[in-house]
Amino acid sequence: MKHLNDKTIQYYIDNELPESERKEIESHLEKCPSCKQKVETQRVFSDKLKKSLDTMVSDDIPVPEFSFGNSASPKVNITRIVFISSLSTACAIALVIFAFNWFSKPKQTNRIIDYYTIEDYDANKPFAEQDFAEFKMRTQTEIANINL
Repeated sequence: MKHLNDKTIQYYIDNELPESERKEIESHLEKCPSCKQKVETQRVFSDKLKKSLDTMVSDDIPVPEFSFGNSASPKVNITRIVFISSLSTACAIALVIFAFNWFSKPKQTNRIIDYYTIEDYDANKPFAEQDFAEFKMRTQTEIANINL
C-alpha cells in the first residue's frame, strides 16, 4: 500500500471510512512509522482545533465534524451548461454575420437611377389617372435604362 494522503488520514480520524478500508489503513499504520506519525500529528491538530472552536463559540452552537464530502466531483448543472453553450453559439454566429456585413464592400454599378416626375400626377385624382401617370413614369425609367 502507498503512503496515506492527508484526505484519507482525515477520513480515518473522523471515522468516515468503510470498515474494510479502515482495517487496511490500520494494518498499514502498524508497518509504516511515517504514516503513523502523520496520523498522530493530524489527530493532535484536529483535537486542538476542535477545542479552540469550543472556547470561541458558545455552547448553543454545535461544532460539526470535519469532512471532505463524499462526492469525488462537483455536481454539474446540465441545463445551465446547455444554455450557456447555446448562447455562446448564437453570439458567435451573430458576430460572424456582423463581421461579414461590416467588411463586405457594396458592388459598384454603372447604372444611374433617374427619378422622373410627371406634372399631371396628383394623389387626389381618380385611381385610373394615377395609375396612368405611374405607368408613364415606369416607361420613361425603362427607356432611360435601355439607353444606358
